[in-house]
Amino acid sequence: NPMNSLERTRKRLLGEIPDRIPAHPLFMTYAARRIGVPYSDYVRDYRVLVRGQLALLEHFDTLDVVSCCSDAWREAADCGAELAWHDHLPPTCSRPLLDGPESLARLRMPDPAGGGRMSDRLEAVHLFASQVKGRVPILGWVEGPLAEAVNLLGMDAFLVATLEQPEFAAALMDWTTELAVRFAVAQVAAGADIIGMGDAAASLVSPEYYAAEVAPRERTVIRAVHKAGAFARLHICGNVHGKFAAMDSTGADLLDIDYPQTLAEARQGGIRPAVCLCGNLHPVAQLRDATPAGLLADLAEAHRQAGEAFILAPGCEVPPDTPEANLRAFFAYAHGT
Repeated sequence: NPMNSLERTRKRLLGEIPDRIPAHPLFMTYAARRIGVPYSDYVRDYRVLVRGQLALLEHFDTLDVVSCCSDAWREAADCGAELAWHDHLPPTCSRPLLDGPESLARLRMPDPAGGGRMSDRLEAVHLFASQVKGRVPILGWVEGPLAEAVNLLGMDAFLVATLEQPEFAAALMDWTTELAVRFAVAQVAAGADIIGMGDAAASLVSPEYYAAEVAPRERTVIRAVHKAGAFARLHICGNVHGKFAAMDSTGADLLDIDYPQTLAEARQGGIRPAVCLCGNLHPVAQLRDATPAGLLADLAEAHRQAGEAFILAPGCEVPPDTPEANLRAFFAYAHGT
């Protein structure tokens, strides 16, 4: 009998060789477009999100994941941040919730099951589990310690704090690390097989700061995910040159590598051959705007550079207007046809 998607992914993450390469593209706005709904509905109603993902699972029969990832603002919203909603884009936050140590001291740690946007994600995991548990990996998602600190304080203010108030910056990341642990463990309890952790802001700090202050906190979250019984996926968009060894040190089972660096550079920079890489085609130039033949060649080169510990994906989210023919070519490479 053919191996199911969950077992295929598990074997790849454990360093075994399954019958084919697992395919884990990150479908978000594409999923909403597929079922003809505004993205604002997709991110606010777990039933719509699950419907979109299951529609893709049915349409692309070699898709190897269903994902709860939708936007970066679930935790911040439950902390009290005010969001603006947009029909075909993720929500945005125009004003940071925090302005310094005093506001952090007053901030209440939200309960992931408290009825807010984190609860909506938990409901998505529950619903996925009722439909595909044991057959297809369910990907939960949390914001990483630095990403959530930036969401709460603002990027510029956080960078200034690392220089002028380093104790506050560290305390804020300790707080967001605890929030990520609680949210991640709750999703595993609800049925998630993999927890993705998005820490895109980590691409904007120095390699030294990342290694000393960010990676150890990411490692704390990943250890909690492992203890709860799931795999961990670390996703840092952008340029992470100089950070590969520190990313490896987090203990993540799967490291997403975005297009500003090659997978060969990631391996040469300190990501061990046994650690699974995911990526790293340019989502626009090498996926949306590619020819199927060019896409297949680029996938083969990424596979060659990554080695056997490899899961197929673009460097980040699949653009919503990606041609069907290109996605068919993408999945054909995973299937070996």
